[in-house]
Amino acid sequence: MISVSIPGWGDIEIEYLLVDYNGTIALDGKIKSGVKELLEKISRYIRVFIVTADTYDSVDSDVDVMGFNVLKVKKDNSAEEKAKIVKELGPEKVLAIGNGANDALMLKEAALGIGVIGEEGCSNILLKEADIVVKDITEALNIVLHPERIIATLQS
Repeated sequence: MISVSIPGWGDIEIEYLLVDYNGTIALDGKIKSGVKELLEKISRYIRVFIVTADTYDSVDSDVDVMGFNVLKVKKDNSAEEKAKIVKELGPEKVLAIGNGANDALMLKEAALGIGVIGEEGCSNILLKEADIVVKDITEALNIVLHPERIIATLQS
């Protein structure tokens, strides 16, 4: 568990990380360099779920995601399915990371949402729901590993 006490926000106890695959931790259907190692470190503290509509139909063949919990959602209603996963896990226990419009509801429902502006860009719909916005996935995952950065960014 990762516990964070944010002045002006209150206490957050994160048990789950939901992270989008394509556009967030993967580019063109392949996980980005260094991401697997960061996810492995995070998985020592909280349970990691890779959530994907599998746009490139590549998640099953991406050996770098082996060993992680991969949850596939339907492409035609992926936003609602991702948000449903957050609700099922308990929104107050979830930190969600994404970049696309179909990740916006997931970030909105989660206790904490991090938007990533990567090589594919970032949806303006998602930006409205994100609590924190970073320029790449490595920064987002390092924020999870160093919760004092969450406090520094969000405290009021």
